[in-house]
Amino acid sequence: MSSKVHWRRLQTFDYSGQRRENHSEIGGPGRIMSESLQRVGFLAALPALLRRYGVNPVEVLEDAGLGARALDDPDAVIPYVAMGRLAQLAAERTKCPHIGLEITSATQTRSLGPVGELMRNAPTLGDALRDFAEHNHRLSRGGVVYLVSDRHGAYFGYAVIQPVGAGYDVICDGAAMAAFRLVGELALPEAAPVREVLLSRSAPKDSRPYLKAFGVNVRFDAEQTALALPLTLLRRPVPGADPGERKRLQEKVASLRFAGELDTVTRLRRALRVALLRGPIAAGKICWELQISRRTLHRRLEAQGLRYQQVVDETRYEHARQLLSHTLLGVGEVGMVVGYPDPSAFTRAFARWTGMKPSAWRRCGGGPHVP
Repeated sequence: MSSKVHWRRLQTFDYSGQRRENHSEIGGPGRIMSESLQRVGFLAALPALLRRYGVNPVEVLEDAGLGARALDDPDAVIPYVAMGRLAQLAAERTKCPHIGLEITSATQTRSLGPVGELMRNAPTLGDALRDFAEHNHRLSRGGVVYLVSDRHGAYFGYAVIQPVGAGYDVICDGAAMAAFRLVGELALPEAAPVREVLLSRSAPKDSRPYLKAFGVNVRFDAEQTALALPLTLLRRPVPGADPGERKRLQEKVASLRFAGELDTVTRLRRALRVALLRGPIAAGKICWELQISRRTLHRRLEAQGLRYQQVVDETRYEHARQLLSHTLLGVGEVGMVVGYPDPSAFTRAFARWTGMKPSAWRRCGGGPHVP
């Protein structure tokens, strides 16, 4: 039997080509993270893009562990980690470090299927972006879309929560461009809605393609991958929105399960990852967001052999690892981002997680590589 797998719909397989019922567990020692799936969606355009660069898409797909037709159907699903490998291979084979920008440059609400239709019929841009944040888990479980705001402005962003061995920078680039295209479509380009683009990755040797693609200031080595938006823009009406159609679509979207069911642990990880952007993590607020009592949350975690603080630490570690690996942020800055204002407390925590101080871990190969 061929080891190349065509991942489709909700059927999941291992790399031997055998169907299985349960997701495997991945991650480092003491870390529990179920394998995540990604709806093909915008990736359906990748084979044509590779051919324009003179690259054989079948070879790239096979080297990523996927079948030759894995991207034919936008509603098919592939493993999130395979998407990372695919992204990295695309950048290497095309010799185009900014390929992520090109992969998602044609993104529109229609690229997102019914979720995009729902956004297109939202009353305001803010409602549309919240729709995407609320329902993105139906399309992908490896990353979380969010909309957060304070008195200074709003941030529409994307965070990788599934550990990926390759392709992180390309995923960040693609996520930022997809968000940029969606906001431009829903708010209309003449609104000049985006103040700044933040990328949670180090600057490439040539940043000109980024400045040209976005047309606004691009800040590399940021703590998040997001678009900075003015608060007033969130109240902007979406042109052509139909309230009646929106009600129908809400029911349709609620039944979507492209990426599988969202279990309690995954819901918690997603909520914690976004909570890190707001500051100190409060268990009560997390439970309120999940619409679950503390007692029920702890009981469900215990049923899976987990404790709440363990999941918090895993979330902090994964975000810290990403920042140390892919940005030039200082160790103290990274500690602040993941909830440790005291640098020594962060150093102790990181050493407890990995057996190494963060500075040593970065020197041993975890630091950013500038393509």
